Amino acid sequence: MDTEKIKEIISIFENSKISSMDLEEGSFKIRLEKKDNITVSHEHVAKEETKQEQKQKQTLNSPLVGTFYASLKPGQESLVKVGQQIKKGDVLCIIEAMKSMNEMKAQKDGVIQEILVEDGQMVEYDQPLFVLGD
Repeated sequence: MDTEKIKEIISIFENSKISSMDLEEGSFKIRLEKKDNITVSHEHVAKEETKQEQKQKQTLNSPLVGTFYASLKPGQESLVKVGQQIKKGDVLCIIEAMKSMNEMKAQKDGVIQEILVEDGQMVEYDQPLFVLGD
């Protein structure tokens, strides 16, 4: 469950007359309670392995709306591959927006765990593109 969805659920809960709520989606669990007009949230993940993965991985999201390109030019090798070690400042992909080619650079060091989009795919602002691990 993404952060925006959680924020939306908390907002709806805070504005309701409900005093407690449990929500479960897959291995993600959240419990919301109101005590003296204060909302308290408790997040629990079903598997210990998932907790470890969440701590070690993060997504790298699109900085703008546009078309995702894995390489600098058509037919060239992709800039990054799954399992590749990257350094802060490395170019990860190109996002074309309004006929302008924008380089997306790594904000931190890590290892590319997953590439979540395909070459030539349209992407939205803040859409996860890569999963980065330690």
